[in-house]
Amino acid sequence: MKQFKENLDLMMKMVAVRSDTGTEREKDIETFLFNYLAELPRLQKENTYGRCPIQGDPYGRAVVWGLIKNEGADTVVLLNHHDAVDIEDYGAFKSYACDPFQLRDHLKILEHNVEVKRDLEDDNWIFGRGTADMKGGAAIQLNLMKRYCEKKDFKGNLLFLSVPDEETLSAGMRRGVGLMAELKKRYGLNYRLLINSEPHERQDGRPLIYDGSVGKIMAVICIRGKKTHIGNIFEGLNPAFVLSTIVTKTEVNTEFSDEDLGERSAPPAWSCVKDFKESYDASVPEYAGGYLSFLTLQKTPEEILEKLKEVCEEAFRDTVDRLRREYKKLYGEGDNIPHFEARIKFYEELLKDAMKEDRQAAEAILESSYSEVLRKLKNGETNVPESNFKMIIELMKIARYNKPVAVIALSPPYYPCISSQRNSDWPRLWVQLQGVLSGPDLFMKHYFMGISDNSYADLQQEADVSCVSANMPLWREGLYTLPFEEMKQLSVPTLIVGPWGKDLHKITERVYLPDLIENTPMMIERIIGELFAVS
Repeated sequence: MKQFKENLDLMMKMVAVRSDTGTEREKDIETFLFNYLAELPRLQKENTYGRCPIQGDPYGRAVVWGLIKNEGADTVVLLNHHDAVDIEDYGAFKSYACDPFQLRDHLKILEHNVEVKRDLEDDNWIFGRGTADMKGGAAIQLNLMKRYCEKKDFKGNLLFLSVPDEETLSAGMRRGVGLMAELKKRYGLNYRLLINSEPHERQDGRPLIYDGSVGKIMAVICIRGKKTHIGNIFEGLNPAFVLSTIVTKTEVNTEFSDEDLGERSAPPAWSCVKDFKESYDASVPEYAGGYLSFLTLQKTPEEILEKLKEVCEEAFRDTVDRLRREYKKLYGEGDNIPHFEARIKFYEELLKDAMKEDRQAAEAILESSYSEVLRKLKNGETNVPESNFKMIIELMKIARYNKPVAVIALSPPYYPCISSQRNSDWPRLWVQLQGVLSGPDLFMKHYFMGISDNSYADLQQEADVSCVSANMPLWREGLYTLPFEEMKQLSVPTLIVGPWGKDLHKITERVYLPDLIENTPMMIERIIGELFAVS
C-alpha cells in the first residue's frame, strides 16, 4: 500500500489545477502533466514524451503522451482525460471546489442525503471537482508510468495518453487516435489493450470492471409549421405542438433502449426543446426544435434514425388528428377542417433538395454557417447542438420547404458503442486475463454507461461512417469529424479499470481513497503483469 501513497499527493496537485472543459484552462493541466513526464529520467533520456497539438483547436489544446519503449512490440495504453466540468455549481463554495480538505468542512454546512452525510464523516472519501472524474484515475496512471520507468524486468511497452475535452466533444481522443496510429508506426507498436481509468460504481459491494462502453447518438429535430395568428389557430400548425407530441412519444421510451450481452441501456432523454421566435407577437412560431440522446449497445445510427422517423410520422399524424377533432367540436364538418401531411426528412435529403434547388446559395449558407459556428463557439455564445438549427432552417428556405415538415439530423458528439467481446483479439487476451478479471471480489460488466473515449479505440460498425457524416450538418474538417479509418486500423480491446467514485459532476463529487492508493493501481499492475509476465 505504501508504494502507491504518492497517488493521493499527485491527485491533490492535479485537482488544484482548474481544467474546465472547453476552455483554455485545460492547457494548465497539460503543462502539469507534461512537466511530470519530462522529469522522469528514462523518458527524458529517450525523448519519448510530448504534446500533440489538436489542429485548429480554438483553445490551443493538446494531447499529452509518454512512452516506455522496450524491445518488444506489445503495448498497453493507459488512457485518461484531464479536463473536468466547471465549478459554477459550487456557488458560494467555488473557491474551495479544487481544495478537497477545505471543501469537506464547508460541505458539512449544507443539507445532504444520508449517504453523503456518512461519506463526509469518512476520511476514506476525498471530495472535490475532478477527484473522481477523473484526476484520481489520471494520477494512478501517471504514477504507474513513473514506477514502470524504474522497473528493470519490465519487457513490455506502456503508452500514457492524457486527452482534453472528454466532457464536451472528445476533441482530445479524436486526435489521440491519430497520435496512437503515428506512434504505432514510428516505434513499431502492437496495441494489445487500452485501459481507461474512469471511475466505477459498486455492484453488490464489489468493484466493477467494464470491457465495453455505451454509444451515444444525439438527434436534432427541427420542425417547420404553418404560421398563423392565435385568433385563427386552426388555419395554421404550431410546430411546438408537433414537437411536444414527438417529445411525449420518445422521452424515456424503452422501445429505444438497446440490449446486448444481458445488459440494457437507458431510454432516450431530451436535453433541449424550444421555438425560434426572436420577438413576441400574437402568432404561433414558424419553427421549433430540440435535441435528444440515445444510448446504444449494438444498434446503429441508421437503425435509430429509421425508428425515430417512424415515431415522428406517427406524432405528426396524431397532432393533426387532434387539431381536426378540436376543430369539429367547435365548428362541425366543413371545407375548412385543417389538414396537413406528415412530411419527415433526414438532413441528407434536405441538403440534396437544397443543392438541387440552388447549389450556389446552399454552399454559401454552409460556408458562412461554419465560420459563424466556430466564432460563436470560441466566444461561448452558443453550444454545438444549438448550432445545427440555423443551418437547417436556412437550407429549408433554399429547398423551398414551404409546407409543414420535420427534419431529423445528427449532432456532435457521436460515440460509437464498443465491446471488447466483438474484437477479434479478445479471446486470446481473455485467456491471459481471466484469472485477474474473474475473481470473487470483482464484478465484470460489458458496458460502461457513463460514456467514454474508449468508443474511439475500434470501429465495430462500419455502417456508421456514411450515415453519420451524411446526416450531420456540422461534419466538416476543422469543426467536427471522426477518424473512422484510423479507428478501424487500431482495433484495440479496451477495459475500464478505475477507482470508485460518486456524484460525478455534482458538488458532492468524491473518490474512494483505498482505491486511489491501493486497490486500483494494484489491479492495473496485475493486468500488465499477466500480459508481460512481470514478476
